[in-house]
Amino acid sequence: MRLLIIEDEQSLREQLKQRLVARGYSVDAAADGREGLFLGSEYPMDLAIIDIGLPEMSGIEVIRELRKQQKNFPILILTARSNWQDKVDGLEAGADDTL
Repeated sequence: MRLLIIEDEQSLREQLKQRLVARGYSVDAAADGREGLFLGSEYPMDLAIIDIGLPEMSGIEVIRELRKQQKNFPILILTARSNWQDKVDGLEAGADDTL
């Protein structure tokens, strides 16, 4: 199973990647929205975990673009934001759930 993590906070990104790799997953990781969109567009993914607040391109924009490209793998929003509107925006863009 191939997973994509798009998270700008390096320590969190690396920690998630290490834990998932240790459980047998293949993980691609990106530090910004543009790089993450490229990975999600060009390689077959089984699941994406996407932060909302990303440099270069927001997580919401990445989700919208992936869905425009007919990428139908599950997408989870990773956010520490407590604002419910951010979560709603992500779900409306095409995410499947929030973490």
